[in-house]
Amino acid sequence: MKTKKKIIIGSIVLLVLAVVGYSFFKGGDAIIIEAQTVVAKKANVTTMVTATGTIEPINQVDVGTQVSGVVEKIYVDYNSEVKQGQLIAELDKTNLKASLTQAQAVYDNAVSQRNYTQTIHDRQKTLYDNQVISKSDYDDAEYNYQTAKGTVTQRLSDLQSARTNLGYANIYSPIDGVVLSKDIDEGQTVAASYSTPTLFTIAQDLKEMQVEADVDEADIGNVKEGQRVEFTVDAYMV
Repeated sequence: MKTKKKIIIGSIVLLVLAVVGYSFFKGGDAIIIEAQTVVAKKANVTTMVTATGTIEPINQVDVGTQVSGVVEKIYVDYNSEVKQGQLIAELDKTNLKASLTQAQAVYDNAVSQRNYTQTIHDRQKTLYDNQVISKSDYDDAEYNYQTAKGTVTQRLSDLQSARTNLGYANIYSPIDGVVLSKDIDEGQTVAASYSTPTLFTIAQDLKEMQVEADVDEADIGNVKEGQRVEFTVDAYMV
């Protein structure tokens, strides 16, 4: 029984060897591997630095607003060509006009008060020069007059600020160029705070562009001015 098992196992091993040998020699010509040697010599080593970035115009301006309000009208869109000083958007002016009217009324009252105190001052000065009233009475008239003059100056500043804010409701293009982005829609509320919100981004000239890329700190030492640079874009181009 054991002898029969050994015969079967030996037959299987011989069959496997026969199959392997047949597969090896069936390929025809044997593969010849040749080793070549070359003489070592000095040469330049080229290092390639890769980075990702964005293509941006050389000159672009972010247009914002210095007053808060609701966007009432927008006159440009993406890729619109604009001229310097062109009206591109308007904010609602209702509240700004009311503030201007109030500032004008307060200023007019301050002017009237100044004129009134000036009349009293001039009369008291005449009486004081003729020694009819005391110096204390004259000093009171002088104080009231100078205070009224200071109030007029302050109210005039408030009036000019209200006028300026009303002018800010009209948003103009600061340069000739093309609108790259529009971040507002009609009816949207914009709030001017410590950082002016960006409403439009305008590029001055799209014929002159630049690539802004972030190079790793490990590679920045290999980058020198004047080196050759190549870039590719993933966007579909016609």
